Amino acid sequence: MTTAYTRHLRPIWFGEGLSLLGHLHIPRRAAIDIAVVICATPFGYENIASHRGLRLLADCLVDAGIASLRFDVPGTGDSDGEQALDAWRASTCEAVAAVRRETHCTSVALIGVGLGGSLALASLDAGLNVDKLILCGVPIPGRDWLRLQRATHRITAIEANPAMVVSAPHGVEELYGFPMTAKLANELASFDLSQVSTSSWPADRPRPSVFLVSRDVSDPTGRLASAFALRGMSVKMEPWDGLDAMYVEPHMCVVPERLFQRMRSWLTENIVTREPYAIGADIATTASTRIRSAGAVEETARYSTGDEGLLFSIETRPLDRAPRPMWLVLLTGGAVRHIGPNRIWVRIARELAAAGYASIRLDGRSVGDSDGSGNGLMPAEYYYQKHIHDDIERVMEVAVTAGASEFLITGVCSGATAAYQVALGRHDVRAIVMLNPLQLQNDPEDEQRARVQLSQKAHLRWHRLFSLEFYLQVIRGETPVFKILGVIYTRWTSYLCKKAPLTLTDQDYVYVGFQTLAAKAVEIDVCISAEDQVAVSFSERHFGEGFLQFSHEHIRFHTIAGADHTIRPLHAQQAFIHILRSALLRVSKA
Repeated sequence: MTTAYTRHLRPIWFGEGLSLLGHLHIPRRAAIDIAVVICATPFGYENIASHRGLRLLADCLVDAGIASLRFDVPGTGDSDGEQALDAWRASTCEAVAAVRRETHCTSVALIGVGLGGSLALASLDAGLNVDKLILCGVPIPGRDWLRLQRATHRITAIEANPAMVVSAPHGVEELYGFPMTAKLANELASFDLSQVSTSSWPADRPRPSVFLVSRDVSDPTGRLASAFALRGMSVKMEPWDGLDAMYVEPHMCVVPERLFQRMRSWLTENIVTREPYAIGADIATTASTRIRSAGAVEETARYSTGDEGLLFSIETRPLDRAPRPMWLVLLTGGAVRHIGPNRIWVRIARELAAAGYASIRLDGRSVGDSDGSGNGLMPAEYYYQKHIHDDIERVMEVAVTAGASEFLITGVCSGATAAYQVALGRHDVRAIVMLNPLQLQNDPEDEQRARVQLSQKAHLRWHRLFSLEFYLQVIRGETPVFKILGVIYTRWTSYLCKKAPLTLTDQDYVYVGFQTLAAKAVEIDVCISAEDQVAVSFSERHFGEGFLQFSHEHIRFHTIAGADHTIRPLHAQQAFIHILRSALLRVSKA
């Protein structure tokens, strides 16, 4: 029997003064008397990439009868609030209180990953008491983590014409497509766990058992061990490889299953059994809350039944009035969860709800918070299969029941393909806004297209290997070595691509498909990142090199300057939001 049928999974909103979203995993069978709070790294691309892995960690714990709560700290994921170090620490305490309240377990443990582990330990310094603590790849001083994020941003930055790129707002630093305020950056730079006040850990205060895992076998944990000695804690330390593989691009994420099983085994030591959880048919699978930072906006988190278990979605609507009859469906690309690239869907959904529009953002099977059999490293074509489109339509029917009569669907990459496919089969889709589509159906050119995309990345970054500043950054520790190896790899792949030129099909199914939708009066907006040569070639292939001048009553092309495939730069995100708003207003007026 799979985990989907041996645990109950439901969303909960909790928190004092603002709404934090948590996902509660409860065993359906025999259970033990400990509950776990999983603290993810809170900021940036590491949060996006590792989300699915931590979701599978929670299911791994359920198999041993351990209940767990995953949650988003303020201003991240689906949670309300602003990003601030004190708010993040406080939310960890609130998550522990919530899991105690929901499970009634006698013992509670924290699992902290990356910067999330640093926040977990800081919460203990502030007075939070737990029985067990697992920390994985935790940075001691916050400046180490901040230096890594800045190095990652530099090495992955897209080169573009400076005259066409808008700088980040004053007081905001852009890190890999995420805005970080100067206040938060200063807080993290001065955040240092190697020091602690003696008043935080008096001799009579109970100490938790601690299991410390390095990020990889070459990562010594000496400094962190010294930090625990200051706190009077005994620590079990084990070096493990594989944690870094959970931080790569979401569709390439490899879950460290053996490590998860070892953590589970350690958590069960000296823990007694308890009565099974009372899970009845009347337990809610939806939870609603008010999003205060967005004004009069309400959100409902929902788990609904799908073909391979539960499908997760979030409905955002105005709080003080009935929403307009046209709803938005926000689709991600590949394995990125429902918050969208760089959390852009959360921002769009709440801004439009304040203007009277309802929306749904969702995870298809095996993506984000939804169940699914494809929990491993899945090929690209997985995200273009009909079952993903079926999941989208299933969730859209929930919106129809709630009053939706028309839809605007937007998506990036495979989400753009899904928008097209769903619009073809329905009568109530009025518009689709596609961001960087690479195909409109699964076709055999996927692998070659991916190789060409690697070639383009190498072209954009090759000059860095001839830059003195690049090597100075390496010497200063500001550029991680594995990123350098990645550049060399992409350059070698580029060389191989030149030996295997891309072949294109003569059948122009894209042109025919667009015309079919236009005949149904479906408005089509295609947004292309100017620096994404694979997406540009897609449009050129089917509409000619002058595709921007292509003229049709219902079909429009747009380019976004200085943007990569997932529009990481903040100015690119803003440009896309403007295009989406224009399309929505156009079809609403019509």
